Formats: sequence, structure tokens, C-alpha cells
Amino acid sequence: MNIKLVLGVLLFGGFILISLIGPLIAPYEVDYNKKIGYTQTAEGQQLVSSPFPPSQEFKFGTDKWGYDILTLMLHGAKYTVLGTLLIAIARVLLGGIAGILMGLHKKKRTLRKATISVWSGIPTFVIIYFIMVGININPSIPIWGLILIQSVLMIFLGVSSVYNVIFSKTAEIKKELYVVASKSLGASNNHIMVKHIWPALKGNIMIILINEAILVLHLIGQLGIFNLFFGGTHQQFFPTIYLSVTHEWSGLIGQARGFMYHSHWIILFPLLAYILFLFSLYLTSSGLSDLQVKKVRKASLL
Repeated sequence: MNIKLVLGVLLFGGFILISLIGPLIAPYEVDYNKKIGYTQTAEGQQLVSSPFPPSQEFKFGTDKWGYDILTLMLHGAKYTVLGTLLIAIARVLLGGIAGILMGLHKKKRTLRKATISVWSGIPTFVIIYFIMVGININPSIPIWGLILIQSVLMIFLGVSSVYNVIFSKTAEIKKELYVVASKSLGASNNHIMVKHIWPALKGNIMIILINEAILVLHLIGQLGIFNLFFGGTHQQFFPTIYLSVTHEWSGLIGQARGFMYHSHWIILFPLLAYILFLFSLYLTSSGLSDLQVKKVRKASLL
């Protein structure tokens, strides 16, 4: 039994479910906050102000402004989980289709030149940062418009790596004797793609998809370190603070960095959710890789 794959899929499926129903199960409205309250001490009830630690009233506690952290996380889950997944799917679709088509129609020496990327020497998050920094902080663009721009940039700057991998694998499969024989018998490229290329690639494509999701989640996290949160950043002054507009998890982590050593629950719970989601992707990827290796070994023994 592939324990890693089963556990990874279960965790990943749980995160997708939470991202879909999060706002429905949130204990409070997203704009509800409690700035002052009472706590029981040896001397009786005492007036205290936010942030409030985890309690029966606030399971994950509240932030500095009295907003329930669990509620913020449930509302932000769709941006973190679904956003990551959809961007990864778009990368794989565009890069995969282009890689297969080019691998079928172009010669090896021509395609090798196409694997050189203009952006290969520059970290992706640096490019996105300098493009987005002027419009992401205190944005005048609606949330979904800003998400669309960020997503397109992540897709555009990441699709070449998928293309290179799929192209290389397509070029290798073309050399197989059964593909060469099919071509000699007059099979069209479409027939070869459907009957030979796709069956040989589909296992690898699932692994590539999960790995791309990991890369996208890393990218969102890296941008969050520099206060460029997915969906927009709200900047306040006196003192200067940065807040996530969408409450996505890397944004909640980024805006709570100052609470690492006090009121640590403010950063702890979003950080745990982010790491657990990333862990579910790693487990799924590793499980799929093990499954693919077993299939290859089994095929070689036949």
C-alpha cells in the first residue's frame, strides 16, 4: 500500500474541501472583531484588550486588532489552496500541450534551441515583485483583477519549465521502436499523440502538476516575505504595517511576523496550515513518483 500517496491525497482533498466551504463554517463574519473584553483573574474580572489568546470563544485566538484568526484563515483558504492549484493546472496545460505538439513536429536540433529561457538567470519572484510592487500595495484594481494579473505572471514565467520537461520526454518517446513502427505504417501525429505519447506521459504529468503546485506555493510565500500578498496588500502608516486584503495564508504569516516572540498564536496557526498544505503536496508528489517507479519496473519485467 502506498501510504504516502494515500495520506497525501487525503490531506490535499481536505484542504480543497476547506477552501470550498471555509466561509460557510467560519465561526464569525470576516469583518467581526473584538477589541476589548474581560478575563477572570485571582482579583476578579479584569478588562483586557486584543490580541486574545486561544480560548473557547476564539479557538485560534485573535490578532492585534481583535479579528478571529480561524475565521480569517477559513476565508483566505480559497485564495491559497485553489489559487495555487489553478495556476499550476494552467502551467501544465499550456506547457504540456506546447511541449507535446512541438516534440511531435520539430526535429531534435531545432527544439534544443527552444529550451533556452530568457528568464532562466533571474528568480521568478524578483521579476513579479518589480512588476507588481507598484499596483499590489493599496491597489486601485479589484481583488479578482489583481489576482488575475498575478496569476498570469506566475503562469507565463513558469510555463517554460513545464514545456522543457514535456518536450524532452516527448522527444524520448518518439525514439521508441513501437512509435517508429507506427510512424512507418503511416500513423498521423494525432494518432501517435493519442495512442502513444499521452499514455506514456500521463503518469509523469500528474507528478509535474503537483510539483508545479509546490513551486507556485513557494512563490506566493516568497512574495509574502516582501509584503506582496496574493490578492493585494493594504499598507497603513504610523506605524507602517502591511495587511493581506484576501487573508490568504502567506499574507497572514507575513503580516504577523512581528508577533513571533509574543502573542505567537497570531503567526503560529497560519504557518502550521501553510506548512501542512505544503506537506500534503510533497507527500502526494513522492507517492506518485513511487507509483510511477513501480509501474516502470513492472513493465520492464514483462
